Amino acid sequence: MFGFFVSIVVYPFAVYGLRRFFTERLGMESNIGFLVFLLASVVSWLAAEAVGRL
Repeated sequence: MFGFFVSIVVYPFAVYGLRRFFTERLGMESNIGFLVFLLASVVSWLAAEAVGRL
């Protein structure tokens, strides 16, 4: 259950970091919404799994 809350907290930071990475570092300005959503979901899930195993 605690992993769910970690997932909720981590998701916005993952979205912000990934969006910033793709726009500033890689220069991708358009059509990154689904990619950011997908990768942020994976990061959030991994964080929840890591907390769940502690």
